[in-house]
Amino acid sequence: MNEMTNNQDNKNSGRDKEPFLRRAMDAFGTMFALNICFVIGCIPIFTIGASFTALYAMCIRLQEDEEETVVSGFIHEFKRSFKQSTIAFLLLLVAVAVMLAEYIMIKRVTGFISTFYTFVLIIEAVLVALVVPFLFPLIARYNNTLSITVRNAMVLSITYLWSWVKVVIAWFVPIFICVKYPVVFVSIWYMWLLLLFGAIAWGTTHTMRKIFRLNEQRIIDTAEKERKAAEEALLNNASLRILSRWLSALRNHVHTFYDSTVLLNEDLKHLTSLALICTGNNDNGIVFLNM
Repeated sequence: MNEMTNNQDNKNSGRDKEPFLRRAMDAFGTMFALNICFVIGCIPIFTIGASFTALYAMCIRLQEDEEETVVSGFIHEFKRSFKQSTIAFLLLLVAVAVMLAEYIMIKRVTGFISTFYTFVLIIEAVLVALVVPFLFPLIARYNNTLSITVRNAMVLSITYLWSWVKVVIAWFVPIFICVKYPVVFVSIWYMWLLLLFGAIAWGTTHTMRKIFRLNEQRIIDTAEKERKAAEEALLNNASLRILSRWLSALRNHVHTFYDSTVLLNEDLKHLTSLALICTGNNDNGIVFLNM
């Protein structure tokens, strides 16, 4: 473990000594390659979730110096997480479709029904907004069931609210501007194909990694505390067992001593009775044996 840490530190120190321009060009080339892979992976539409997961998985691995080949690594991560990521993406589409239907209903009706569905729509939108930013990075990072991943995404969003805000701003603001102002999208559409997806994912990965490290350290600390508590409990139980055995042995010795004392008292009583029967007293205090 120490050797791996030292090797990692040596890599990081060696990379830090490289000229800034070279590091910037390396990062640009990496983001460009990741963006091309991501766009190609999104072409069937229903594979957007798997492509997002592979994009974040590669960003994490490249930033941690765990992967050097972008294309082969992306394909591997795409295949590995395809099933779970695709299911998650399709469920998100269903959720968006339901919210869109509720929005249309709200526009067409009035009164209590409109108020009720507005309230439901707000709750659904908040839940989706809390889950989405961390959903695919968590799938990329950990091997959990989809339900656990969704729960963890919501917990991380609430726990690290400021980080969630930064990730949402990084993704939402550029997309919102392009949708709100089509002239902007017409001017920079090729940047989305060549760089922007990879650049946003690369930037937000720094935030994701910090959160993951903090959460993993918290889990390690909790497990260590539980281990120490379990050890103390075992020691206490062992001490209680030893004390219980000692008390039991002491009680047995006391009972044995008590039984012996009772027997001795009974023997003395019998001897005294026998002496009174076998002997007698005269008026002068002289004892004669009765024949």
